Amino acid sequence: MKKRLFGAVMSAAMVSSFMFGATAFAEEATSEAATEEVVEATVPADVVTGDASSEDAFVVWGWNDDIKKILDGPFAEAYPDLYERIVFVNTGGSDYYQSKLDPVLDDPSNELYPDMMGLEVDYVQKYVNNADWIAAVADLGITEEDMASMYQYNIDLGSDWDGNVRAMFWQATPGCIQVRADLAEKYLGTTDPAELAEMFSSYEKIIETATAVNEASEGKCKLFSGYDELKRMLTNSREVGFYDENDVITLDENIEQYMELAKQMYDADLTYNTAQWSADWTANMNGDGIETNAAIAYMGCPWFTYWCLQPTWQENTILVPTPEQCYWGGTGLAATANCSDTEMAATIMKFITTDVDGMVAINAMNSDFVNNTEALSKIVESGASADGNGYLYADAGQNFIEFFLPLADGIDASTVTAEDQQILSMLDTQVQAYVTGEKDLETAIADLKAAIHDTFDYLTVE
Repeated sequence: MKKRLFGAVMSAAMVSSFMFGATAFAEEATSEAATEEVVEATVPADVVTGDASSEDAFVVWGWNDDIKKILDGPFAEAYPDLYERIVFVNTGGSDYYQSKLDPVLDDPSNELYPDMMGLEVDYVQKYVNNADWIAAVADLGITEEDMASMYQYNIDLGSDWDGNVRAMFWQATPGCIQVRADLAEKYLGTTDPAELAEMFSSYEKIIETATAVNEASEGKCKLFSGYDELKRMLTNSREVGFYDENDVITLDENIEQYMELAKQMYDADLTYNTAQWSADWTANMNGDGIETNAAIAYMGCPWFTYWCLQPTWQENTILVPTPEQCYWGGTGLAATANCSDTEMAATIMKFITTDVDGMVAINAMNSDFVNNTEALSKIVESGASADGNGYLYADAGQNFIEFFLPLADGIDASTVTAEDQQILSMLDTQVQAYVTGEKDLETAIADLKAAIHDTFDYLTVE
C-alpha cells in the first residue's frame, strides 16, 4: 500500500485538545490579548536540560523523560564525554509535541533545532516520509547488519515508503491483556494463566466473561473499565490499511467488528464506559470490586505493565494473550536532516537500539522488552526482569520476558500510514456516536469515511 505524506501538521487529538481550550476560553475572552494568555496557559513550557548555546551542544527532543533517563543512565556510563554535550528538550506531554516540534524542524537556525528526536508509533510515519526533516540511518553509517536482531515490524514502522530506515526503536511492544489476580480469583474463580487465557481467547468469550463478572459482582466489578480496551487489539491487528494503492478509503473488517463489540458492551452495561487515560479509568485500577468500582483487566503491552499499572497491581498481575496478535506503542529515535553531528547521532542510536550490552543495560534500568532478540536471549538467560519490575503474581509462575517472546514474533505493521493517528481519532468519534444511539452503524461508517476524505482530500470514497 502506498504511504502518503499529509499536510496537516497537528494530530486530531492535538487539534481537539487545543481547540477545546481555545474555544472555551474564547467565548469568555473579550480581546485578542486575553485569548493569547489563555492559549499560553494551556500549553506547558518546554523543560530544557543542558546548555543549548554551547558550541558543541547536541539537542535531543522528547515529550517526556523516557529518552532522557536512558541518556542519563546507561548511555552516560558508556559515553561520559558525549553525554556532557547533550541538551534535552522535554515538551511536557505528547499532546503538545508535534505542534512544538514541527516549526523548529523547519528552522535549522533555531538554537533548539533537534539533532535527534523521539517519534511515537502513532505518528512516526508522518516524519520518516519527510526527507527534509529526517535523515536515513544509512547516511549515519548504520547498516542492515546493525539492525539484524531487530523485530521486522519496528523496522517497517521506521521506514519511508521507499524502504529507507529513518527511525529505530529500542522497544518491542507486543499486545497483551493484564489481569488483576485478586479480582480474577474472586469473580472468575481462578488465577491459572491457562484458564484465564481461554476466557480471553476470542471476542465472543470476552463478552461471555464480561457478562459473568458483571452479574457476579452486581456491577461493582467489570471485566474492562471501558469498551475502548478492545480498540488497540483490533486496530493494531488489521490486515487492510485505511486506503488502498489507488487512494480509495478502505476499512478492515476489524473496524466494524470493534464498533459492534463496543455497542454490545455498552448496551449490556458491561463496562464503566470510561475513556483510556481518564481519571475514572485510572481509579478503576484501584477499586476493590466490593465497595468501590474496579476493573479486572486492562489491554496492555510490556511498557504498560511497569509504567501504567497502579501499585494495587504489584505482585498481583497475570498476563494473558489477546485474541489476535497486535502491538501498542513504542518510540523511534531519528536524526534530523540537518543534524550537527551525525557521528554522535549514530553512536547514540546504535547504543540505544542495536548494541546488545546497551539494550541489556536499558532493560536492567526499567524492564523494557527491548527490540533486539539477541539482547532478549541474554536477559532471559540471566533471569533479569522475570517479574516485570515487581508486578507479576508469583503463584502464576510466569516469566515476564518469556511470556512476550512468542507474541512479538511475526507482528505485522505494514498497514500503518502517516494518516493513521488522525483517522483513529475520527474512529473514536464515530464509535461514540454509534454506541450511544446517536447514529446507526451504516451512518457511523459512512461518516467516518466522509471525515477521512474531508481531512485528506486526496483519499476518495467509493
